[in-house]
Amino acid sequence: MLIETDDYVDAPTAARILGVTRANISLLCKTNRFIGAVRVGHFWLIPRDAVLNHERLKPGRKKKGGEEA
Repeated sequence: MLIETDDYVDAPTAARILGVTRANISLLCKTNRFIGAVRVGHFWLIPRDAVLNHERLKPGRKKKGGEEA
């Protein structure tokens, strides 16, 4: 598989862009929150557009009825 690296960023770069930790980025990749993220060895390559267009979840837990806490 050939990946054009200009279109992708690594986890530390994505973390700097979003202002979160690398661990948080890894968790987002593992839970498929970044469409098109690829694991190469021990590294995540994340599409630059997916990082720039990422929408954060609202803080807090959902109540059982589906309402925000």
